Amino acid sequence: MRKRIIRIIVGYLIGIMPTNRLRCFLYRTVFGYRIHQSRIGWKTIIVVEDAELIECRIARHNHFIGPMSVVIQRGTTIGDSNTFDCGWWTQEEQYKTAGYERYLRIGENTLITSKHHFDVVGSFVLGNGSWIAGCGSQFWTHGAGVRERNISIGEYCYIGSAVRFAPGSSVGNNSIVSLGSVVTREFKDENVIIGGQSAKVLRENYDWRTQKDMCQQGASAEAGKPRR
Repeated sequence: MRKRIIRIIVGYLIGIMPTNRLRCFLYRTVFGYRIHQSRIGWKTIIVVEDAELIECRIARHNHFIGPMSVVIQRGTTIGDSNTFDCGWWTQEEQYKTAGYERYLRIGENTLITSKHHFDVVGSFVLGNGSWIAGCGSQFWTHGAGVRERNISIGEYCYIGSAVRFAPGSSVGNNSIVSLGSVVTREFKDENVIIGGQSAKVLRENYDWRTQKDMCQQGASAEAGKPRR
């Protein structure tokens, strides 16, 4: 307990250092984190078991705290005032065989905006090119009696504001989760719109990046081909 408190105090002191270069240097030197050409905002506290930050930008007032492993890959931008939390209770003797993965992986060229909460008792994986937009979303990887804990979001997804992900939930590639949805299960299909409480598939074969039906896109492309 005392060692943990000291680490958090040291992390806070590093977080209030006046320059990014100094913050990165101290996180490397004191905690042994692997930080490559990244920016860490003022008052961002990183007190975890292991961290690797690769060419990413993390804004002010973010908290990464707890006995977890963190990987943030190149091109990622994280806005201000997000919390990434793993409970210290997971290290207690009674929970050591419970299978808590305690792993955060944020893929390349992703965006997380502001004021979201990520519970990383299980694992949380955000695929390449995906956005967690708006504010106030929550992602939970543990609960009473829960065994399927891990959350995964596929590549090139868009997660709207104020959503809730329950333990064990996931969405497939190139999917959109609408405002205020509660995702309680796995959605393996790709190119879908998901929404509601609890969430269900509202539309299939939809590309949210072009805002077009994929069947129509395919038909248009076929019509545009020269005839032989």
